[in-house]
Amino acid sequence: MQAQHIFSIGTIFIKKVDQLTTDLENDLIKRCRDKDPRAMEQIVKRYQKQVYNTAYGIVGNREDAQDITQDVFLTIWNKVGQFKWQSKFSTWIYQIAKNRSLNLKNKKKRQKTDATEIDDTQAWIPVEEKTPETKVLANEQQKLLLEVLDSLKEQHRTILVLREMEALSYDDIAQVLGCSVGRFKSRLHEARLAL
Repeated sequence: MQAQHIFSIGTIFIKKVDQLTTDLENDLIKRCRDKDPRAMEQIVKRYQKQVYNTAYGIVGNREDAQDITQDVFLTIWNKVGQFKWQSKFSTWIYQIAKNRSLNLKNKKKRQKTDATEIDDTQAWIPVEEKTPETKVLANEQQKLLLEVLDSLKEQHRTILVLREMEALSYDDIAQVLGCSVGRFKSRLHEARLAL
């Protein structure tokens, strides 16, 4: 009985923390709509790493990912008034990042840019390297992963980046992709098989 009581208290605490986080984010969104630069700065701090990693996972190029990241936050600043509160704010941000990344990748393909160009000078997610061997292994793994991801269809690559790299929930990814959760699960299975 005591364990149930402790579990209930823990659940209540987690719900209150989630509500505080949601309230803080809602406040930031409202302040951003009022063009408060400090609110936008907080949004950038919260989501910069996730946006960059999503863009990098899709385009496979550090400079392009940085440009996309800047473009995403500029878009948020200019269009935050269009956020309709029908999904989580983070889902809306991932949707913008995904669209900007795919647009740039498609534009580069149309311009006949070498699609196999991979920039492996920066780790996917910063890894604490303790030895030169660890650094070499991490770079080799990253290069192999990017080569494999680059060989996949865009749809598979996007799904894998959002689910496996960014660890978004099935519901959030389904919203970003504009499909049902069931359809997303089917696409994820296909993408994993392709990988």
